Amino acid sequence: MTARRRGPHPWLDGVARVGHGGAAAAGMLDLSASLAPLGPSPAALAAARDSDPIRYPAADAAPLVAAAAALLGVGGERLAPGAGAAELLLRAALAHLGPGDTALVVGPCFGEYRRAAAACGARTVRWEACAGDGFALDPAAVAAAARRTGAALGILARPQNPTGVLTPVEAVAELAAATPAVTWTAGTEVVTVRSLTKELGLAGLRVGIADAPPPVARALRALAPPWCVSAPAIAAAVAGLADGAHRASTLEAVRRGRAALTTALRDLGLEVAEAAANYVCAEVRCASRFTALMAAQGIAVRDCADLGLTGWVRLAVPPPAELGRVVEALRRVAYA
Repeated sequence: MTARRRGPHPWLDGVARVGHGGAAAAGMLDLSASLAPLGPSPAALAAARDSDPIRYPAADAAPLVAAAAALLGVGGERLAPGAGAAELLLRAALAHLGPGDTALVVGPCFGEYRRAAAACGARTVRWEACAGDGFALDPAAVAAAARRTGAALGILARPQNPTGVLTPVEAVAELAAATPAVTWTAGTEVVTVRSLTKELGLAGLRVGIADAPPPVARALRALAPPWCVSAPAIAAAVAGLADGAHRASTLEAVRRGRAALTTALRDLGLEVAEAAANYVCAEVRCASRFTALMAAQGIAVRDCADLGLTGWVRLAVPPPAELGRVVEALRRVAYA
């Protein structure tokens, strides 16, 4: 009798693709994806173009690890490079979750957290921050939820996505101390995944870095296939991290643009979260209508319903040259 082929893990049937921003029609100003408003450093673009496409990149992305270690002030043994934050989140899930385990995610949040847990056969439970509390993290409440559900992995964004609210590092440390049986993906002695895609404006190259205690970092590196970061991505990230002037200009553009968007939205009488990111999130009641009205003016924004915030939208900070246009479009929407 021939044994029946086992096939893929049955739980993978439930792993669906997750919606993201960045799907705007050609010719639209795309504020649905949280991209750096100044784009990549010219030095990063030049480095990517000059990289060698014939040879394999460094298997361990050593130049990227060295550059990130110097910038973050940590040893390279704490770092694991990857092809963007989503890929590193999947590896973190694979390192800590198995069938029947539980991941606790702090919402509102984007769907890759649930998807990463589902890929491991684990279930996801959510603790939701609420607008009435300014989307603040309650360490005691989250810790209680983690203990109640027996969570093995906890996932939270800092700053939160889509709200942009920045959880104080002290609150994350308090949460981690109260849940010693849970590995968290933000903070100090836990796993911090950084999206260099967003920080350096390299969405098309896919590059990120995880900072974790050495045993966890080793596990994350062990789960990576060889050459998991391409040569152009390594070269661009190293050059981008070294271009301190461009990174400082980007941060200033983010601060100015975020302030202008926040003021414009509040002038319309809308509730706006206190963001510390390169995007703002506002309650507009009917998000589908709002996004349609903005699209009619050639601007794509993100409906946050699938992120756990029905009636809210997220707008990325636009390039400085487009900021006035976006503010004027918001005023027109108010009068439509």
